[in-house]
Amino acid sequence: MKKIKVCHVVSGLKAGGVESMIYNYCSHMNLKNYEFHLLYQHEASKKNVDEFNKIGFKLHRIPSKIKHPLKNYYETKKYLYDNKIDIVHCHMTLMNFIPLIAAKKLNIKTRICHSHNSDVRKKNIFVKIIEYFLKKICVYYSTSLIACGEDAGKYMYKDKEFIILNNALNLNKFAYNDEFRGNIRNKYGIKEDEIVIGHVGRFTVQKNHKFVIELFKELTKFSNKYKLMLVGDGELRDEINNLVNDYNLEDKVIFTGIIDNTNEVYSAFDIFVLPSVWEGLPVVGIEAQASGLYCLFSLNIDKNVVINDEKTKMLDLDIDIWVKDILKICNFERSINKKIYSKLGYEIDSASNLLDKIYRIEGK
Repeated sequence: MKKIKVCHVVSGLKAGGVESMIYNYCSHMNLKNYEFHLLYQHEASKKNVDEFNKIGFKLHRIPSKIKHPLKNYYETKKYLYDNKIDIVHCHMTLMNFIPLIAAKKLNIKTRICHSHNSDVRKKNIFVKIIEYFLKKICVYYSTSLIACGEDAGKYMYKDKEFIILNNALNLNKFAYNDEFRGNIRNKYGIKEDEIVIGHVGRFTVQKNHKFVIELFKELTKFSNKYKLMLVGDGELRDEINNLVNDYNLEDKVIFTGIIDNTNEVYSAFDIFVLPSVWEGLPVVGIEAQASGLYCLFSLNIDKNVVINDEKTKMLDLDIDIWVKDILKICNFERSINKKIYSKLGYEIDSASNLLDKIYRIEGK
């Protein structure tokens, strides 16, 4: 049987939510039916390259769409043509228009636009106009519209019909584990009675690390038992590191960088915070809840991220509110109800069947 050739197009390959989503889904599909390709633009993390190579992905780096837009377009088009791609699945939200146009010019029948973000920031009229036209172009050149959640879909497609493909995951992989907790906390010198505030995400404006540091600074005024662990890397890491030094919090804040065992780190956390300035439906939010963590999210995140409302709150970006909420948190069980995750479509085995169905129907 001829394999369906699917090419995923992303901005980077640095252990972010989009990469996790692609890996989670494709690794749980029947690889005998597919030949998966992945185009990326920025220097990739070895972790991601190794993971995708293991499940048979063909990886190829192309020039940056920002620095070299014409080269990006022509190399995208050339790759799709040379590899006789059947389905193009684009994961860059507004910038999906570049590979979508290239695929259309090549008469590739199936062109999927996938929205991973919503954006509630205030913008000037010029930015709004640019966004309006980019959305129109993406929709026009697509044959299927997909979003990670309701907010991301409405942001990108307005009143157009779209499919929600949840950021599903392997629940067993992210379940709380005493051994993981002990190993991670020992590695980073965290005492048993210390309370770890955790954050996982790239160091970008979107993820709002400055708010996390300001929040943590206020918490340390109430107790010296708090530690902060920041998992990830990015262009703002040095700036955030300098802020930590300015507040003399060096002995309280742990920068792990990009790590291979993110799933294990959640067990070492006690509280998870994600005060994003804008966001669709974040994979890390689902992962943290799957570990049974108490989670605090900003109201800028898709409200459907809340699976366990007993341990999850969505708050305004007001540091005093976050501090008061964290100070009220007591010990709680780290178990979860897996049936709720499956019912909502966040269990990867059942969720991957939906993407398989989309590919098979669209790829005919």
